Amino acid sequence: MSRLFQLLCLLGFTFQLKAQTSLSEETQSYVAQPRGHYVLQNLTILDGTGSAAVTNQDILIKDETIMAVGEDLSVPDGATAIDLTGKSAMPGMVMLHEHLFYPKTTPGGPYGLDQMTYSFPKLYLAGGVTTMRTAGSIMPAADVNIKKAIERGDKPGPKIDVTTPHIDREGTGVFELATINSSAHAADAVNFYADMGCTSVKVYNFITREDLSAIIDVAHARDMKVTGHICSITYREAADLGIDNLEHGFYSTADFIPDKEEDICHPFKMRNALLATGVDGKIVADLIDHLVKAEVALTSTINVFEPYTDREVVPGGGIDALFPPAKEKVFKRWASKQGKDSIDYLLFNKAKVWEKQFYDVGGLLVAGTDPTYDGRIVAGYANMRLLELFVEMGFTIPEAIKICTLHGAKYLEQDNTIGTIAKDKIADLLILDKDISRDISAIRSINMVIKNGIGYDSGKLFKAAEGYVGIR
Repeated sequence: MSRLFQLLCLLGFTFQLKAQTSLSEETQSYVAQPRGHYVLQNLTILDGTGSAAVTNQDILIKDETIMAVGEDLSVPDGATAIDLTGKSAMPGMVMLHEHLFYPKTTPGGPYGLDQMTYSFPKLYLAGGVTTMRTAGSIMPAADVNIKKAIERGDKPGPKIDVTTPHIDREGTGVFELATINSSAHAADAVNFYADMGCTSVKVYNFITREDLSAIIDVAHARDMKVTGHICSITYREAADLGIDNLEHGFYSTADFIPDKEEDICHPFKMRNALLATGVDGKIVADLIDHLVKAEVALTSTINVFEPYTDREVVPGGGIDALFPPAKEKVFKRWASKQGKDSIDYLLFNKAKVWEKQFYDVGGLLVAGTDPTYDGRIVAGYANMRLLELFVEMGFTIPEAIKICTLHGAKYLEQDNTIGTIAKDKIADLLILDKDISRDISAIRSINMVIKNGIGYDSGKLFKAAEGYVGIR
């Protein structure tokens, strides 16, 4: 009886493994390199640790695991050798402020959001994102279901850490989001979404400190981390309550408002305080020191705040990904802002300095693109652009890549399996036609995205989503 039970368990495990690794016809259509036993040869590698590039490197992959990395590796019996001379490699990106929704393209009416279940998973994977966290959702069941479909191989896309909808009190004005009316209600919401399959928690602008404390207690008891785009609560208060992550760099900090009222959000006072605060002020240094000591991660979404003048309409080059009405709406706003965003430039340049200061003193700076607001931020394209902006901020190319790979993996507590190109790690990496160690814009030359040992054709994925952003 015992041997029969063991056999049935083994058969069940084998069936489960096959279910996890088999690909649907749709997903298979984007595969350039099947999972198997192969050696990627003659690459320039930036491994994600922040170290300098190494040339003439080979990567031996078997199934979904990196077996070896080094120069002139022997090709094992049964393995395929793939010559990639002239190309470069970096880890797959681990991005922590992404969404599967996009601003509504219909004219007039209040600001709203539409689910992009078809286009965004493809675009994220095409743009080099192999793992992502949805930092807030409007259709959490849809996000959980697309995550499962990707895991089964039914649909192409990144591995997803699904976050709850934005937990908030009245005041946000986004019709797609529910609101809480008490701290007990907030705690119940965490449990409800955790039972649904969400694995992270997002808090928003108008919650109270009591709300946040209750949310953190329940989330941490369920092994979930809490991140926040906050306004009513200061960064210092949130850190003291035990929050794990703060979004948008220093753009959403109320700490610099003189005589700030407790539990009250004043967005205009916040913006004015940010503009009035000196780049190298002691108040900034003290806040950074407090966050670092509290081990609170900070997510840079600097691309959301990229000015309009003399910049791309859709940063990263994704204008053709947009549904025609969305394209028209985005272009009109971009054109109307040319030469009229000097204040945006001022705050943008200040925020870049503060985020780098946080990193330079040992803060865990992570990255995400937040495809919301006016529609310029498009999944995949924005992720590539964010790397370019980090170099514009003064980070070296290896540092920029580290923030977008290893740091995200560390936050998710998955750095033992993803985030760098190294022996025994999961084979999540990008193959680029150009040398990214010499020019960060080579990120736009992604040829193949390898996720769990399977290589996907980036160009085909981009093409499949073309014209759909804003509609599905």
